[in-house]
Amino acid sequence: MFLKRFLAKLTNLFNKSDYFGENEPNGSVFVIDIGSTFMKVMAGRREDGVIIVNNYNKVVSPSFMNKISYLEDIRNDMAAINTKFEILLENFTAESDYLVVCLPDNFSIIKLLSLEKTPSENELESVIRSNIESDLPQPYELWEFTADIVDRTDNGINMIVLATLRRNLESIIDMVSDGLAEPDYVSCSSFLAHEVLHPYIESRPDANIAIINMANTVTSVSIFKGSHLRFMQNIYIGGYNFTLDIANAMQISTTEAENFKKNELFFLPEYAPQQEKVKNYLTVKSTFMELARGIFYFFESYFTKYFEEKIDEIIVYGGGANFKNIEVTLGGMLNIPVKKASEIIKVKNEDGSDLDGDTVNAALAMLGAISGGSEEEDENKA
Repeated sequence: MFLKRFLAKLTNLFNKSDYFGENEPNGSVFVIDIGSTFMKVMAGRREDGVIIVNNYNKVVSPSFMNKISYLEDIRNDMAAINTKFEILLENFTAESDYLVVCLPDNFSIIKLLSLEKTPSENELESVIRSNIESDLPQPYELWEFTADIVDRTDNGINMIVLATLRRNLESIIDMVSDGLAEPDYVSCSSFLAHEVLHPYIESRPDANIAIINMANTVTSVSIFKGSHLRFMQNIYIGGYNFTLDIANAMQISTTEAENFKKNELFFLPEYAPQQEKVKNYLTVKSTFMELARGIFYFFESYFTKYFEEKIDEIIVYGGGANFKNIEVTLGGMLNIPVKKASEIIKVKNEDGSDLDGDTVNAALAMLGAISGGSEEEDENKA
C-alpha cells in the first residue's frame, strides 16, 4: 500500500547511510520540480557544508497547472506536461548520483494527526484510514499514503500523513522514468524546503518558527518548536490569485499581469499607514488580507493547542515571497518579524558566485533535496 519511492521521512528526509551512501557523502543530486508556475531542473552538490548549484533551468508550466489540485486526474494532461519536460531537459547536461522529484504541495492532501500512542506496523494503515478517509474526495483505495511521526508530546505523538492520488503519482514517476531515469525519491515541496532550513530552526530550540511556502496556487504554513514540526496546513491562496486580481482590474492578460507584478510597487519598503494609499496595493488588498487572516487563524489554532503565546519568527519562501516587500507588510500586519529564506540560506554557483536570492526562494525545495540534511546529522550516522 505504501509506495517506497515516496519519502517516508519528513523531519530528517535524507541521511548519509540511506541517501548519499557511506562512501559518497558529497554525491551530486539531480532535482526535477513539477511546479504549477514553472517546471524546473537543478543539479548540484553539497561540498564542505556549502550547497553548490552546477546547473539550473526552468520552463513555464502548461497553463492548466494553475488549476490543478490534489483531486484532479492529470492523466489526460500528461502529453502537455511531458512536452514541457522534454523542453526542460534539452541541452541540460549534468552528472548526478541521485534523482529527486519534487511535487507541489497542492498535489497531495496533508494532514497532521495527534494520537495518544505510536501505532504498531500492523495498526498503521487502519489508524491512517480512520483519520483521513472522510477528507478524501475519492475512494480510499485510489490513494497512496505516506506517514511519519514528527513530534512527541506529553499527551502522545503527532504524525503527518500525505495522501496522493495513485494514478497521478504513477503518471509523474512514469514520465520521469521514461524520459530520464527512475527517481530515487519523490516528495512535496514543503518537506524538502524544511530540510535546508533545518539547521537554522534547530539552532533556536525554544522558538516557535513559522515557515510559509508562498507558492503559485497554495500557501503552506508549517510551525516548528525548535526542530519539532507541530503544525502544517494549506491555504488555497497563492501568487496566481494576485496575478488574477491585477489582470481583472487592468483588463490585461495574466502574462502581462505577472510582468506588472514584478516591475511595479505594491508593498512599501516600510510598514506604514501610507500603504493603504498605494493604488496597486488596493488592487490585491482583498486577496492579501484573506491570506493574512488565514495565516493568523492557523497561529491562533496553534496557540490554543500547545498553550503557546507567540510566533517568534516567520520565514517565507516560494515564488510569492519574491513579490517585492510583501514580507514587510505581512510582518507589520501580524506584528511578527518576517524574513525571506534567501536571507538565511546562501548558495554558490559552480563559478563561485552567489546564487541570486529570488532563485533561492523559488527553488528552496530543490536546494533542500541537494542539501540532504545537516552536517551534524550526517556525522552522527557515519
